[in-house]
Amino acid sequence: MKLGLWLLAAATLPGQSLIIKDAVVIDATGARPRRASVAINRGRIVAIEKKIHARRGDEVVQAKGKFLIPGLWDMHIHLGPPEVFFPLLLANGITGVREMFTGIPMPVINAWRSRPDVPRIFAPGFLDGPPLVWSGPPPPGAIAVGTAEQARMAVRALAASRVDFLKVYTSIPREAYFAIAEEARALGIPFAGHVPEEVSAAEASDAGQRSQEHLIGILEACSTNEDALRRARVTMMLDQNISGEERMRELAFPNPKGLFNTYSDSKAAALFEKFVKNGTWQTPTLALLSGFARMRDAGFLDDPRRKYLLRAWREQWDPSRNFFLHDLSAADLDALNARIHALLDRYEKLVGDMHRAGVEFLAGTDANGVNPVYPGFGLHDELALLVKSGLSNLEALQAATRNASRYFGNPDFGTIEVNQSADLVLLDADPLLDIRNTEKIEAVVLRGRYYSRENLDAMLKRVEQIAAR
Repeated sequence: MKLGLWLLAAATLPGQSLIIKDAVVIDATGARPRRASVAINRGRIVAIEKKIHARRGDEVVQAKGKFLIPGLWDMHIHLGPPEVFFPLLLANGITGVREMFTGIPMPVINAWRSRPDVPRIFAPGFLDGPPLVWSGPPPPGAIAVGTAEQARMAVRALAASRVDFLKVYTSIPREAYFAIAEEARALGIPFAGHVPEEVSAAEASDAGQRSQEHLIGILEACSTNEDALRRARVTMMLDQNISGEERMRELAFPNPKGLFNTYSDSKAAALFEKFVKNGTWQTPTLALLSGFARMRDAGFLDDPRRKYLLRAWREQWDPSRNFFLHDLSAADLDALNARIHALLDRYEKLVGDMHRAGVEFLAGTDANGVNPVYPGFGLHDELALLVKSGLSNLEALQAATRNASRYFGNPDFGTIEVNQSADLVLLDADPLLDIRNTEKIEAVVLRGRYYSRENLDAMLKRVEQIAAR
């Protein structure tokens, strides 16, 4: 029997009933964990009780001593080959993703959504200023805008294509950005993404940008020299005399000089208060920066998870071949590495400060295969970095569960409650004692379909075989 058919046969069919018995339920609502059994029927949670009596035909999973949490969400990912990405996601307890644009046509996304073994997907249309980040023709769903009128037309066209949201990117001109915000608000379609270089983080929040990614522009917005710093970045972004590699490095890894030492606590407090008032979410993707910081470390190079990387990805994780780094001398690479480490330390403190001010967070990785973040596994790294930054274990868990539901305004997932979709992860250890215990996965339930540890290991083995080819 082929592996895919075997997994399908081994998993619980959606019409069957499943009882997860005597687990410690961590429902992610903020309620205290409790020992209970959870009954699932036709893909939904139908009961959460101390005792549930099985009926004929029920499948019963004995979960005494184990911990049940909601399915996890990676809220910033770029999907890759489905035969690799989807098994890696599911094996890591990820039952939903916010796809942040990879050029995959919406008909393909919709076909994936109909598969029972694929995490839930929210997918965008993509907007950037000229030139787009692609060297050739843009893929379906990506539009370059240079004026306000072009921006409005693009928003209308993407909304008509039934994307779930709009992603805005780095080089959108200021006038076009605010036209996007106005048209998106009129049509009722959310927008998220990078804060464009010509726009401040505060302005983006006031314009209604639903989430801001990678902490772009936050330190700049907290600087007493904010305007000059922004002008310098815009000039650099548009400078045709520097290489594309240098431009990408400077945009992704801002120079701490003149940035860290002009940080204003009062400006920061006002900005964070604005984020809270406007409901502006932050997706720090600290795992991405951590990956770049550790690319040459022995522990990173010897990581056993590398066996799941495709050859092209492994090559890009080599600094001598990486599109950000390949043109650097050894000395320049050392200097950039020191800068990235300093940025990571500063961003961790920034996340902690924003968290204490009440700003809300989403857990995302920016995994795409090429970036030095392990697809699927990287979400657990992100949760650990959020805890290191000052979130509690529960708050980090909620950043990958309940907060995804709240962000989308969709109460159908994200917590463990009656009538919700049955997307669950069964753990061997308590994530509230150590957030790294989210990696100790015994089983995953996706839309009511049960995948045992044996099923998940078979998925991973198949990915390993594909990567070895």
